[in-house]
Amino acid sequence: MLTLDQRKDAVRALLLTAFDPARSIDDKRQAMSRLMDAQGYVQHSPGLENGLESLLELIDGFDRDFPGYAIEVVRVIGEGDLVFAHCHYTYGPADPRGKAIAEIFRFEGDRIVEHWDVIQDVPASSRNSNGMF
Repeated sequence: MLTLDQRKDAVRALLLTAFDPARSIDDKRQAMSRLMDAQGYVQHSPGLENGLESLLELIDGFDRDFPGYAIEVVRVIGEGDLVFAHCHYTYGPADPRGKAIAEIFRFEGDRIVEHWDVIQDVPASSRNSNGMF
């Protein structure tokens, strides 16, 4: 069974693999299948079905529709079988501010089996100077 630090590393690897526009979708499928339960993956994001293939359709859309998109995994926190990743997604030159996304993953043994996310636009201005990240 993975240690908590190994689970955190697996989540970081999953996100950086999934949202790397330089990698082919087949390469992403293969790499992501090693980190998650591709068939039993439970998805709580309302726009996606369960399983790896629905997630890959979303990722393929990013690769096609948002040239220059990027993800920065700002912090990763783990407790028990859950790992939380606080991420900054940008969708190319037309979206320089991007979105703050909280990604939560649940593990069973060595595999990611469940996912939740919370998505917030990064605003143009803020009533404080702390920033979102």
